[in-house]
Amino acid sequence: MIRPSKLPALDPDNPHSAVYLAARREWNERYGSYIAQAHAWRLTALASLGVAFVAVAGIAWIGAQNRVVPYVVQTDKLGDAIAVSRADISAPADPRLIRAQLARWVDDVRSVYVDVAAQKHVISEAYAMVDRNAAAGPALNDWFSLNNPFKRAQDNTVGVAVESVLPLSGNTWRVEWREDRRARQGALESSQHWQATIAVSINPPTDDATILVNPTGLYVESFHWSQRQ
Repeated sequence: MIRPSKLPALDPDNPHSAVYLAARREWNERYGSYIAQAHAWRLTALASLGVAFVAVAGIAWIGAQNRVVPYVVQTDKLGDAIAVSRADISAPADPRLIRAQLARWVDDVRSVYVDVAAQKHVISEAYAMVDRNAAAGPALNDWFSLNNPFKRAQDNTVGVAVESVLPLSGNTWRVEWREDRRARQGALESSQHWQATIAVSINPPTDDATILVNPTGLYVESFHWSQRQ
């Protein structure tokens, strides 16, 4: 094909010449795709490294977790399993234990003894079952302030006989008891029947000192008592 004589002369160094444009087009077609592919593979490699890092970190975290689950198996006298429970999860408190502890708490708070050491012991036991940050703490302080058992013991004693401990809801119980007030010589002066509504919470103990005085972690949150007619 003969180039028309009227067209300008081809100049490879001129960026607007046909030769320059054709060469640039050829370069882009031949090597531009390689560059784009290399860039795409670079991004793919970086994404793969990120996924691998997350996977390795996840495996390391899972490997560091404790996978040993302790269980307590209760057996009968023949060695047969009768109950299985996880040892790392505290079981709900036995209602029988709650009844026993609430009966003891009422006995500790309301009894009046001639023996000073015994009186101090039951008061200490009563406070060990009270949440000092709840309403029961100040209420118990007010009770002992207005009814000082050491002063009352100078004239008479009070014996408590718990008659019933019944649940009203999940955390609220009703306790009914009889109080026998006697003179220092032992003569019965009066016998009264009382009832109390007590709200409790369970907080399992974590130290030996608390276990000795409150093994089940039962704490009185609030209480209200009144004399029954």
